[in-house]
Amino acid sequence: MRGLVVLGLLLAATACGGVQVPTHNGYKSATAKPWKKPKQLKLNDKGEAKAEGDLSYPDQRRASWFAIDTPANGTLDLRLEITPPGDATNDDFDLGMEIYNPEYKMLSRSDADDTDAHELNKKQSLVELPPGKYLVHLYLEGRLDTAEYVLHVAFKSTQPSAARSDFPIQVAYVPILPMVPLDDDTPKSYKPAPTVVVVHPPPGHRQPPPPPTPKEVPKALTGRILGISVQGKNVMITIGRGTTTGAQARMNGTISGVAGSFPVDCTERTCTGLVAATADQLKSVSSVTLSP
Repeated sequence: MRGLVVLGLLLAATACGGVQVPTHNGYKSATAKPWKKPKQLKLNDKGEAKAEGDLSYPDQRRASWFAIDTPANGTLDLRLEITPPGDATNDDFDLGMEIYNPEYKMLSRSDADDTDAHELNKKQSLVELPPGKYLVHLYLEGRLDTAEYVLHVAFKSTQPSAARSDFPIQVAYVPILPMVPLDDDTPKSYKPAPTVVVVHPPPGHRQPPPPPTPKEVPKALTGRILGISVQGKNVMITIGRGTTTGAQARMNGTISGVAGSFPVDCTERTCTGLVAATADQLKSVSSVTLSP
């Protein structure tokens, strides 16, 4: 009976608001088990990996699963950058993240019920993990939600590596040295010929690279405001511009109707800046100008 009531409310909302609310569970099949076939993230020589993609609840692409194999005891750090849909901020939007151990036991969760709910940059750090296969679950929580994401993974081993010595294999034998007389028998009239020093470059020597070309001064950019967070007498804003779209760290941001400028910090997808203004002043503002 409760399911029929919920379905009736969804159909009524669809008829009144003109927005078709999905009634499915967000997956291609009601019996889908995507955690059985997660995408493998391979750690590079620095113990890092990266994945990016997009999710859509209406298109039945609600979640993504990733697997990470840790080779030893250590710490696993995860950083999630989120780009929500639309030009306006959705206060109810949240992209959840869960981490499971090899026995499918949840180790960490970040969703709409946690302290970092609705944040566009989420971080999780798991310490003292034994080696094994760990799963990362990203999932949308609203039936109309879509989002883009970039997942950064970093593993640092805490297991000391055993130092191996090759002594005395690499120690060369000392050759037989010539006998040197106690007194110098060189004639006083002897003058050695001038020595011409010829410098030969070592094998594999390469010419030094040319001096770097002066960097072009970046041009002014415009980015839309994705999020607003009040911090005391100021407001922290999230801007829909990142280093992959031309923005650079320490650029100055200006907002029409707000006096002064403010520096910004940037990731690949977004930039953030602390504005000396109130939330009411920014309600009618949708974009920010970024300049060198």
